[in-house]
Amino acid sequence: MMDCGSTNHMEWVSLKPGVPVHVMKFGQPSPEATSTCPSKDDNLMFLVIPGNPGVIEYYEKFMETLYLANDKRIPVWGISHTGHVSTKHVDGSMKELKGQLINETSLEQQVQHKLLFIKTHIPCHTRLILVGHSIGCFIALRLLPYIDERSHHNFFLFPTIERLSSSFAGRIISTFSTFFFLIRWFLLTLVFLLSFVSSRIQSGIIRAYFGRSVIDECALRATMSIFDTSCVQCSFTLGEEELKVVNELDKDLVQKYIDRISFYYGLNDHWCPIEFGYNMKRLFPMADVRFCQDQIEHAFVLRFSRIMATIVSEWFRTIQNSMAERMLIQNSDVKLNKLRSRSSNNGTLKDEEKKGEIFGDETRYLKMNHNDSS
Repeated sequence: MMDCGSTNHMEWVSLKPGVPVHVMKFGQPSPEATSTCPSKDDNLMFLVIPGNPGVIEYYEKFMETLYLANDKRIPVWGISHTGHVSTKHVDGSMKELKGQLINETSLEQQVQHKLLFIKTHIPCHTRLILVGHSIGCFIALRLLPYIDERSHHNFFLFPTIERLSSSFAGRIISTFSTFFFLIRWFLLTLVFLLSFVSSRIQSGIIRAYFGRSVIDECALRATMSIFDTSCVQCSFTLGEEELKVVNELDKDLVQKYIDRISFYYGLNDHWCPIEFGYNMKRLFPMADVRFCQDQIEHAFVLRFSRIMATIVSEWFRTIQNSMAERMLIQNSDVKLNKLRSRSSNNGTLKDEEKKGEIFGDETRYLKMNHNDSS
């Protein structure tokens, strides 16, 4: 069993100058995998796209459990949002990443960064299983047209892909939008002051905030990024943009990939109400939509990582079995059609042979009559 406290599966990647991203990896894609074997597990990879804040370390226990649940056969990678993870403690060979972050942290730029990472760091023969959470689902949905041929399946967990401002949490934020500048200023000032205290005190503050709640240790560590004002600023800015951009559902895009998307909605989700799930099922009756039965919170990475990973793993296994059955049926149909075609061709040949025999008999009969008359 891997240790959640271990960090040897995390690394910084420079997508381009001034754009570092924090990546977490469990397993590696098989070097023997080829594009001609898209159904094999050694040709697949789960890619986790986080919500907001987009710190991939929150998903460590989820990713680890998902990796182990598939017997380590399918790599599970995850990528943070640009600007959401503190680079204060980056050193050694990655020291150059500590420079000024280029202003590339908008929602569309987050989509493009994920696409750039896929193109430059994941082998082209690897087929992807995107696992989006919250706004990560919106990013994943926008990615699909760019990775159409590489997309195997997609899981959208608590998906904020429509009408974000009309959700309970969205309405509250909109109500106080007039004072948002003051709230942001106050919080950023508080974060700036707390950034000077020791990491031990910062950790104590986080633990005090969560109280007696049983929080995964990796989630506590991930929250340490809130003591970096630049990270908090990026998270705030992305949140503001989400409320403006995530409006009506892109029905055409969802329709195009509906057979490759599985949706998971919470029963009491303040960001993505269950009514959105009912509406999704109403719009697309054949959609794979599930509703939470375990009272899992929207921010499942805090307390429900193992449960959510188990759900996704078993769900994926069911989908794989269904795909295998469909493929078997299709192959059987192809073979049956070939047999019918051969049988039909054989029947035609026999008919032609019979016609030839009859024609030959008629010819011989006419010759005999001609000789008799002579």
